[in-house]
Amino acid sequence: MVLRLCLFLACLLLTPPWSHAADDLMDQYLSVPGSYMFVRRAPEGAVSSRVLMTVFEDFLCPACYRTATELIPRLKEKYRDRLEVRFVGYPFVHPESRLPARAYAIAQEMGLGEQMQQALFHVYFEEQLNTASREGLARVAHSIGLDPELLLARLDGDGGSAEVERNLAVGDSYHLDAVPGIILDGWIRVNALSQENLVMIIDGLLEKKDKTDSKAEKNGRKGRGKTP
Repeated sequence: MVLRLCLFLACLLLTPPWSHAADDLMDQYLSVPGSYMFVRRAPEGAVSSRVLMTVFEDFLCPACYRTATELIPRLKEKYRDRLEVRFVGYPFVHPESRLPARAYAIAQEMGLGEQMQQALFHVYFEEQLNTASREGLARVAHSIGLDPELLLARLDGDGGSAEVERNLAVGDSYHLDAVPGIILDGWIRVNALSQENLVMIIDGLLEKKDKTDSKAEKNGRKGRGKTP
């Protein structure tokens, strides 16, 4: 708990001070339709060509399972390379879900994050096995080609704990009060997690990005056309 509080305070200290530029930027984006809230003063980790969606999920949460297996695939199919999705293990609802969240963090280090995420949901909700137990996690590891003994040894050595604490601190800084939690471009927290609402917001963000890119391109052409 002390570590989590320290990480949360660090996130707040790293947030840049309020500025007129931030005010102007938020004013520009207030016209984006949908149900959402600004939780940062400016985008973080965003790029002009696509929207970054960060999904905070608890691996024992039914709503998180439905979001990961139904909603997100539909959005990825719609937007393709214009939507980047990152999943974050966030043991928010169930205290025992900390163990699968740590297993996910370990798998991410090994380049098996996507496979572990899918397997954790599949084994728990479809095979009805307890993934908050060592036996359940051994089954998950085996299903993705990860040595179960290696995973359990890493868990015994407190593997993944630091990453989970960081995730919890970041979630606190976004004022997440439920899972799944969705953050867009590092500064917009989605309120209603329906496909309709997400499409409205993502379309609005992409429209803003396209207009900004178009304006920058025109300014660039004007600059190149000037004679010294």
